[in-house]
Amino acid sequence: MDGITTTLEALQTGLIALAVPLGILGLVCAVLAFLISPLLGDALGNNKGFIQKALLAVAFIGFIPGIVAGLFALGGS
Repeated sequence: MDGITTTLEALQTGLIALAVPLGILGLVCAVLAFLISPLLGDALGNNKGFIQKALLAVAFIGFIPGIVAGLFALGGS
């Protein structure tokens, strides 16, 4: 049982270390996409909403480890 606990704690530590950089990167990309979208042509402008949604999804995925760690901490383990 200790091996599983140690493995899960190592996984949690690794995910927490990635949460903030991925979240920041995703938000920066979303802001850049929002700022650059008026400069895009008609061909790329048609997919503007998709690009922004995809980048916001990446930002959210970056914060998931932090959310899971917070819920794990509330569990009192």
